[in-house]
Amino acid sequence: MTADVGRISDFLLDLYSDARRQRPNVFQRDTLVQLRDFVPFDFGAWGGGAQDSREVSEVIMLDQSSGLFQDWSAVAAIDDYCDLALRRLNDAVLFDDIPCFRESAAYKEHWRRFDARNMVATIMAEPIDGYVSFVGLCRADINRRYGESERVLMQMLMPHVSSALRLSRESQVFEAEVTGEGVGLVTRAGMILSSRAPFLHLVREEWGHPDPPTLAAILPTGAGGGVWRGRSIQLGIERLGPYFLLRARTCDDLDVLRPREQEVAEHFGRGMTHKEVARTLAIAPSTVRNHLAQIYDKLGIRDKGELAGLVSTADSLSRKRQR
Repeated sequence: MTADVGRISDFLLDLYSDARRQRPNVFQRDTLVQLRDFVPFDFGAWGGGAQDSREVSEVIMLDQSSGLFQDWSAVAAIDDYCDLALRRLNDAVLFDDIPCFRESAAYKEHWRRFDARNMVATIMAEPIDGYVSFVGLCRADINRRYGESERVLMQMLMPHVSSALRLSRESQVFEAEVTGEGVGLVTRAGMILSSRAPFLHLVREEWGHPDPPTLAAILPTGAGGGVWRGRSIQLGIERLGPYFLLRARTCDDLDVLRPREQEVAEHFGRGMTHKEVARTLAIAPSTVRNHLAQIYDKLGIRDKGELAGLVSTADSLSRKRQR
């Protein structure tokens, strides 16, 4: 028992240390690997989503396909195991807690198909309206049942695991903070898991009080990130595993320009001639003049002096953000 207490203490110390230095998705995967030393399993999942709709918006899988939860949506409404875990939030529950669960449609049509014949899982309440997270550890052999000692151990570890994930999210957002920008970590479904001022102020300035679908609608569906520009703010979007890191800032005047127009405006506004801009960007001087006509029209200005003022203001704001 002394050795077990020592191992658990070392695990918890490493858990909180890792949470401060690892991205949330990396932290989740590494923690699942370490949990295997305490509660052996064949594959595991750590994710989160909407409590009412049971929509899983993000999940980290260990040794199993992420399709497990994509397919689970077909049986989510009739899954008695999920019902039980939601009724007993923050408790560790087993398949064996439900009489005849292995005769149910949810088990036969889904869990058995993915070799989840035994499971211990905890659904954890989060300090975000309508959002819960979960950890599920599965065994493929129906005879390798989870015992009461393993349930108790899972029950003891989960509050620490959940708290450490929140710390990882907050540390990621804190590390990404830049002066003049607001930073937020959000789910695929648009739920804000963690943020640093003035993120919430800026998104409310754009949308009022945005609901999750509003944010979800601007997130890219592919693997990369990008930039989204609204009426009053610009969002830099970076993909972090199943999450998105959003950097929000007030739009500069030059943000209304297309990328090539911005290049022309910046070079010309900093003092270059038409010909110098053309040589720098490898385009014709006439193309530079055409771009400048569009730039003046979009910015509502009339001459190079006004453009120089706008470029100088944009440069000053950029330097402040980098400090």
